[in-house]
Amino acid sequence: MHFRSSLEDAPIGIAVVVIGISLLISLLAYLRLSKHEGSYVNILSPSFLIAIPAYYLLPLIYIYFFGTSASGYAYTYVYLTLAAESVAFVYAYVRTGRKIIAIPFGRSYDRFGFLSIACLLGGTLAYLPLILKFRQDLLDPRQIYIQTRTGFGTEFFISSTLAYLAVILILFARCSRVTKTIVVLAAVGLLSLHGSKGETLAVPSLLLLFFVYVRGRKIKFGYALVLFSVTGIFGLLLFAATMTLTGGLVDILDALSNYSDYTRNAMLVIDSHVPLQYGRLTFEANTLAIVPRALDPGKPKNFGPFFLAEQFYPESFDVDAGSPAFGVGIQYADFGYLAILYIIIFAMLRGCLARVFVNRLAFTKHPADFLMVAFLADIPLFPVGIGWLLPETLVVAMLLSFLSSVGARKVYRERIGPKFIVAAPEMNPLTDAGSSQDG
Repeated sequence: MHFRSSLEDAPIGIAVVVIGISLLISLLAYLRLSKHEGSYVNILSPSFLIAIPAYYLLPLIYIYFFGTSASGYAYTYVYLTLAAESVAFVYAYVRTGRKIIAIPFGRSYDRFGFLSIACLLGGTLAYLPLILKFRQDLLDPRQIYIQTRTGFGTEFFISSTLAYLAVILILFARCSRVTKTIVVLAAVGLLSLHGSKGETLAVPSLLLLFFVYVRGRKIKFGYALVLFSVTGIFGLLLFAATMTLTGGLVDILDALSNYSDYTRNAMLVIDSHVPLQYGRLTFEANTLAIVPRALDPGKPKNFGPFFLAEQFYPESFDVDAGSPAFGVGIQYADFGYLAILYIIIFAMLRGCLARVFVNRLAFTKHPADFLMVAFLADIPLFPVGIGWLLPETLVVAMLLSFLSSVGARKVYRERIGPKFIVAAPEMNPLTDAGSSQDG
């Protein structure tokens, strides 16, 4: 185990100022993007709904009750990086302009309802073995989540992804609102059985993105605050439903600290003598994470970020009690003080790709492009917990395009030329995802 260095903890005032400045910069970046999009609900909203409480508000509450637990350098580095990441994403998104990349695959606007039901049934069947195995914990799904950290990844993650695909596809289907509501609620019910609050909270984010980027709704500031408040209350209810707090204020504060450790764990890595990994953790997170343990029984448990969990939380790691998040500490362990450059470049790439697929979605109005927009908005469609599954998401998006065109009455093909791409059919704002008219 790597023990923390002898650096003194930062004064509370310094830590609060650093967090406050970072929060202000991030919010200004969000406002810049909101002005650009004409909507205060936009592609940054899903990540900010999680980041603002987890990275800023909860750490401030933690500091108020428990004080600081890292050096001034660690606080400054982590929160400077978070602010720089937001600015880099917005800069790249805005500067990318109206570029559209044509993809040489056919697509159709039929069978979305059928595909949605198929995904929902497939997700249920994939998770059924765990439901049967842990049926005594169905009223406390968090226990299922805790007991399935190792060895159940295939059933767990495939089920979650199929549930998200069911939601996405039904939003584009030509069917009644009642049918759409039933499918969405069924998917939420399936996701809730996974015991992860983050997975369930992703569904409201999908709905918000759909109304903004598919229906073309522009959400004003006041209405956005109401939507964010409702989503926050929903999150609090999920928190209350999955936590057993019997020790009064002390128990509440202890539970609260577990949800404010994203930045504290990153600072722990920065202030500790962890040997430089030269990109190993990032590489393993993007390769080994997608290999099912059933196909590779010898896959180590301490690959990628789990290496840090083994170093700093060996007791929890040894009993598979879950691995805490290390945030930018992963990149710092890989690249040292140059980690901020890696994160900025990565954020700019994500911002550029996000704008490209938002532009495509404005033309195609197709769930395949919406899938890419949702992924680039940091919605955990493939909740493996680590890695950036861009290639896998592209494959799933192409698969959606292909499946939607099999047996369809009308297949649209994108033309590469002066206009780059053909426009999508006209959408019915109430029930239709597209007509049979050529664009």
